[in-house]
Order: sequence, then structure tokens, then C-alpha cells
Amino acid sequence: MAQEQNAAPRRPLGTRIINYFREARAELARVTWPSRQEVIESTQVILVFAVVAMVVLGLIDTIFRFITVRLP
Repeated sequence: MAQEQNAAPRRPLGTRIINYFREARAELARVTWPSRQEVIESTQVILVFAVVAMVVLGLIDTIFRFITVRLP
């Protein structure tokens, strides 16, 4: 009961929604965005990692398939 009396009154829903988007926009303005070159380099690293992972998993799958097919 005491907490309800000391709590600040709630603002209307429309005001809270508008305030949320204003704060989100202000926060996005403070973000340090990567340069185009950094994005390209990061994408290349991810693609290389994905290809390596596919090859390794493919080899492991082939080995296990060979083992299971050859067993009586």
C-alpha cells in the first residue's frame, strides 16, 4: 500500500509510446556504426568460417556413414 502512494503517477499510453521512440532514436544516434569496409571484412570472415564448418561436418558425416555402412 505504501509503495502505491509513493509511486509516480503513470503517464498516458500514447505519451509513453512516443517517449519510447524518441529515446530509441536518441540511442541510435549515439551508436558507432561500422564502416562499409568493416562490414565487408566481417562478412567475408563469416562466409569463410561457414564454408570451413560445412567441409568439416561433411567429412565427419562421410566418415560415420562409411563406418556404419561397412559394419555387419
